[in-house]
Amino acid sequence: MGKIEKSQRRNTGHAAFWGMLYAEGIKMRRTWILWLHILMPLIGITVFLLYYRTSIWSDWGKISGYVEIVSIVCPTLVGFVTALAAEQEKQAGHFQNLLGIGKYRGKNLAVKLCSLLIWNMLAVGLTLGGFGIGFYFFVSRIPASAGFYLKIICLIWVCQIFAYAFHLFLGLRFSRGITIGVGIVESVISALMMTGLGERIWQWLPCAWAGRFSGYCVRIASDTEKNVEFIIEQMKFGGAAAAGITLVGIVLLFGWFHKYEGERMED
Repeated sequence: MGKIEKSQRRNTGHAAFWGMLYAEGIKMRRTWILWLHILMPLIGITVFLLYYRTSIWSDWGKISGYVEIVSIVCPTLVGFVTALAAEQEKQAGHFQNLLGIGKYRGKNLAVKLCSLLIWNMLAVGLTLGGFGIGFYFFVSRIPASAGFYLKIICLIWVCQIFAYAFHLFLGLRFSRGITIGVGIVESVISALMMTGLGERIWQWLPCAWAGRFSGYCVRIASDTEKNVEFIIEQMKFGGAAAAGITLVGIVLLFGWFHKYEGERMED
């Protein structure tokens, strides 16, 4: 009987979590958070495809340039999205939906973080998947497979997990301006880390992960890289560092939130 009761409580807990996640999605659907995840990818795809139709760049050069721009812009967009999400919670009873609903406040934070990551996954999928389809039909039918774009989508999305955890902390604890400002600075750093300046330190800078990992994948897929073994070693080391830093960041976020009482530095 004890095992059955535990199983029932576990299933009830899972159902409650998915119900909370669904409710969070409904709540975000009426804000600019949804439209940022739809309009920005569509605008970016349209602008780049129109430019690439007349550009003299090589096909792989065009793809590489687009992937780099997406990686650079991501931190800024994360800053905007988390700032809007935190502002939404502040206006809804000064964070009481996060702090005062449910027996375990950590579940409320997990729902918020998971919801943001799901929207991000859909946005990244639209940004790169839509570009890949458009590039194939309107620019050039080069042998860039669906698997290639799926790999880039997964890499960029996974690299945003730490960013969302970090910026969610900034949005809850500090002002909207700080959250967005840090995202803009991270975008600048991300661009710098794609140059020779980032060769030895990019693994330790979360904002540089998406650009480096996706850039390495493009170089391998285009068959222009001669030292593939070195790149694979870089990706292995960077992946281990990214996984460790992301895990520590999430643990710190939930540890801090357990003692958080809603204090915030206003704009």
